[in-house]
Amino acid sequence: MLRRIFTFAMIFILGVSAMSAENKMQTKQGTILHCWCWSFKTIEDNIEKISEAGFTAIQTSPANECFVGDNGGLEIMSTKKGKWYYHYQPTDWKIGNYQLGTRDDFIRMCAKAKKFGIAVIVDVVPNHTTTHKDELSLDFIEAVGGMEKMYHKNSDHTIRSMANRREVTSAMLGGLPDVNTENPLFQEYFMNYINDLIDCGADGFRFDTAKHIALPDDPVDPASKENDFWPIFTGKKSVNGKSVKNADGLFIYGEVLQEGASREDAYGKLFPVTASKYGKLLRSALKNEKLNAKGIVNFQNAASPEVVTWIESHDTYANEGESAYLTNFMIRAGWAVIASRKDGTPLFFNRPKGKEAAQFPGESKIGETGNDECFSPEVSAVNKFRTAMQGENEKFLNGENAGILIIKRGEKGCVIVNLNSKPSAVQVEIKLPKGTYIDKANKTKFVCKNSVLKGKIKPKSICVVY
Repeated sequence: MLRRIFTFAMIFILGVSAMSAENKMQTKQGTILHCWCWSFKTIEDNIEKISEAGFTAIQTSPANECFVGDNGGLEIMSTKKGKWYYHYQPTDWKIGNYQLGTRDDFIRMCAKAKKFGIAVIVDVVPNHTTTHKDELSLDFIEAVGGMEKMYHKNSDHTIRSMANRREVTSAMLGGLPDVNTENPLFQEYFMNYINDLIDCGADGFRFDTAKHIALPDDPVDPASKENDFWPIFTGKKSVNGKSVKNADGLFIYGEVLQEGASREDAYGKLFPVTASKYGKLLRSALKNEKLNAKGIVNFQNAASPEVVTWIESHDTYANEGESAYLTNFMIRAGWAVIASRKDGTPLFFNRPKGKEAAQFPGESKIGETGNDECFSPEVSAVNKFRTAMQGENEKFLNGENAGILIIKRGEKGCVIVNLNSKPSAVQVEIKLPKGTYIDKANKTKFVCKNSVLKGKIKPKSICVVY
């Protein structure tokens, strides 16, 4: 009897492990909707719509307790009534804040997501706290051993050089005090937060400012003994007897912006990293209305293909404003490129509502959805194409000019992007069965005969044929 119980238990455990690994791979191979500034309740209310649009995961804004600011306002960007980046200023690592909702709201959101097969990725911020140290939770201060144990010794100044790894990993970023992430007491406290998120339904994490947390072979700050944050939070090591739950089944990626001594190759051995240079390359190509097939294949990242891709991120839009000029079609066209690809995990940033090609249009507040571009027929069609083409090789081709890009996936289908301002005839050698095909984005008619697909694509549009 005991042997049978033990055998059943082992089968159950192995089954859960295999299922978790499968879910992790589905997230990696799928598409992520960055629900930027949405509340947990708003995400819950839109899960079915997100699923129907073909997304396989959502990413929340940071769920931790955070700086409130003047009047606790919910404006996305205002001098007095709130700012989006307040939830990147932790005051404690416990679930729930005034901007996104409570722990119970988070649990309900995750439960709804599970019902529709949507993975939940939470943006976590271990690297720094709010600048307003008087707002820090007493529980947090006591748990890490007091204020004198809270920060790196090198955190008395802002980073002076992005080429210096000691500066990058222990000095202040943007004036935000740099947490001693190597303090075992902090690690245990942060572990409790991570594991609580997992218990509540989180399937993975985006680690904010990951490149500013030291790798094991980086210089060690005088306040630390060893750089073991990443071995601990990737599940290879425990701290004070505590480990990340279900570490092998989590989809984890790190924000490693490619400037200075970013070491994306080393971070890429631990988890996928952000392909920031590739995003910049694509934005330039879209602005010039030329998607040269040979020029946009390489992910521009030493960690490739272990990368998360985007056309724009919340930083390029909201922080730097560098991508704010992108029109809605440019974003959809860029999405068609990254989401139809074989490798990389694409993330769609949901902009606030309002005028396109403008920063902070002012119509959305924190807690609300942004614009509807993530639900457009072109975005949805590409999402579903990506799912349908799993395992197929990719090939990039240009049409009559570099304004037309064709991404072929094996011999099963293709995505065609027309950046030109005029209709364009397109033909693609592909071994589809003979017949008529209606593209799944704009209902454009194509005919395949003798393994050649022919059609005429409208100006500034995307076709998805398979």
